[in-house]
Amino acid sequence: MTLLQESSLKQIETAIYEHRRCQNDLFYFAQNYVYLQDRAKKQTVKFELWPYIEKFFRLYLDPAVHLLIVGKARQVGMSYTVCVIAIWLAKFHQNVKVLLLSQGEEEAFDLISRCRFIDNNLPDFLRGKRDPDQRGFLGFPATNSEIKALPSTEKAGRSTDATLVVCDEWEFHPYAEDNFAALKPTIDAGGKFIALSTGDPTRLDTYFKRKYNESKTGFSQFHRMFIGALERPGRDTAWLESVIQDLSSIQRQGEYPLTEDDMLTVLKTRRVFNQDRLLEMRSMAMKPIKHDLSDKYKGLVKIFQPNVVGNKYYMFTDPSAGIEDPFATTIFEFQTGLQVASARGKVPADMCAMIHDDLVREYRAFNSYELNSSAGGIFSSKLDALGTPYRWPFIDNNWVLHPEKGYGWWTIGMKEGGKRDRIIWGLEEIIRLNQIRLNDIDFIDELINIIQPEGADPGAPSGAHDDCMIACGAAWQIRKYMPLNAGTVKSYSYRRQ
Repeated sequence: MTLLQESSLKQIETAIYEHRRCQNDLFYFAQNYVYLQDRAKKQTVKFELWPYIEKFFRLYLDPAVHLLIVGKARQVGMSYTVCVIAIWLAKFHQNVKVLLLSQGEEEAFDLISRCRFIDNNLPDFLRGKRDPDQRGFLGFPATNSEIKALPSTEKAGRSTDATLVVCDEWEFHPYAEDNFAALKPTIDAGGKFIALSTGDPTRLDTYFKRKYNESKTGFSQFHRMFIGALERPGRDTAWLESVIQDLSSIQRQGEYPLTEDDMLTVLKTRRVFNQDRLLEMRSMAMKPIKHDLSDKYKGLVKIFQPNVVGNKYYMFTDPSAGIEDPFATTIFEFQTGLQVASARGKVPADMCAMIHDDLVREYRAFNSYELNSSAGGIFSSKLDALGTPYRWPFIDNNWVLHPEKGYGWWTIGMKEGGKRDRIIWGLEEIIRLNQIRLNDIDFIDELINIIQPEGADPGAPSGAHDDCMIACGAAWQIRKYMPLNAGTVKSYSYRRQ
């Protein structure tokens, strides 16, 4: 045997030995072969087995632990950690099915991308073949195993046979209880369930909080674990102060709790809009249909129902400059309150105006728009140039129409309680009374998160937006001024078709 042959044989023997060792030892695999993407630094970094991650691994591997609930601060590495387990299971064990459930579609696909990154950065002798890449799926033919990522929809988890189910940010899943009930049979059959989440200090009774509190009583099948903001190595009080100095009290408590009590304590803050109504809308939302305007604007425009001859429509746009905040446009049918079309995205104000004009002409919609900021001025001038029809005349701070002053309106400085109270509370009323039905999921999700801290005005949490709320609430206000002899809006009946 030549030296080259001996060297090749030794390499093969080493590869076989390392593969078996990784298969039998999650800790060894994670410490020696897993690399992660540090997105902040844009670097590939070696996975570190911090003390709480070691504890988490041991809990997961414990045969007596089938239900594990983890409360945590942000950025403690747990999303990547569960992806390490997912890859380890799927690559080294036969007939494994891992299900990753996240709050929304993009979050679910982000988890899959983390799994894919881990696998792509393994050495050749561990990587092996994968099924053709799909956005929410990783398949491993050598083990007949797979990792699938799904958003937390009403039907997620039904008829699923899974080895491991991971619910990331479980506090924020719209169907957490339904999903868990659907998945319980597969857990009882020997599968494992891991729930991870930061807390939402604005919500008292969530399924995550309920199960976490139950785990403290000793009468629950859930084993619990908490990871505080300062437990990650390298963090101290000085670091924490620098991170939270520009955050609201809601963000501080929700994202960087130090104790379990911090995570579970609810601030004197409430959700503005009826959550049950919004979740009902979400579950019944129509899917956008194919339409020329959707193609023209590359998906920015969503059409849920085409213009019906004889129907009447009203419309409002909250424009933007396309830099920081997105614009939002919505159209409703007069009689039913059904959202028939919408548009949202970050584009320049003149393009916002073109979208607005096209939708106005498509639906012959009575329309208006916000004049706030320079974007509003550019937007309005563009509509003048386009000759946009059916525009609502200018309204002053006393809610008096002034056709001689042009079109559009300012949503700040209005009377009736100050600021934008009429917009917000008018919208709150029609949602609560079932007089409106939204179809755009982005609009619904934004409204779900609108809050009112004690002693403060309602609005979006810091870092979030309220453009969809303004568009919907202002549209309802202009409906009152439509020059039409139309009937009373009926309560929308949510019946499954």
